[in-house]
Amino acid sequence: MTKGDWLDLTVLERKKYSCLSEVMDLSQQMGQAMDRSDDVSMRMLIALRQEPLLQLQELKRAIDDKRESLSPEDRERVLSLGQGASPQGEEETTYHGQAGAARRLLERILELDERLNRRIAGDNSFYAQEK
Repeated sequence: MTKGDWLDLTVLERKKYSCLSEVMDLSQQMGQAMDRSDDVSMRMLIALRQEPLLQLQELKRAIDDKRESLSPEDRERVLSLGQGASPQGEEETTYHGQAGAARRLLERILELDERLNRRIAGDNSFYAQEK
C-alpha cells in the first residue's frame, strides 16, 4: 500500500474523530440540559447533533470507498489493523493510532447516548427494545 493511501485513510479517520468530538460535546450538553430540565435546549441540541451525524455517514462512505479501491491484500491489512494487528511502519502506526482514537471516542459516545436515551424514553428506549 502506498504512503498516499495510508495518508488518505488517516485523514479520513482524523475527520471522523473531529465529527465524533462534536457529537460528544453536544451529547454532554444534552445531559446537562436534561439535568436542568431545559426542554428548549434539549430540542436545539438534538437538532444541532444531526449535522455532525450526517457528516459521519458521509465519512463512513468515503472510508468504505477508499477501502474498496485498495487491492484485496491491502483491504485485508486495513481490516486486520482494526481487529488488533500490530502496525508495521510509520504510516500504519499513524493510521492505527488515529483509527483507534476514533473508535474509543465512538464507544464513549455510544455509552453516553444509551444513558441519555434511557433517561429520555424510559421503557420505550431504543436500547431497552434492543436487549
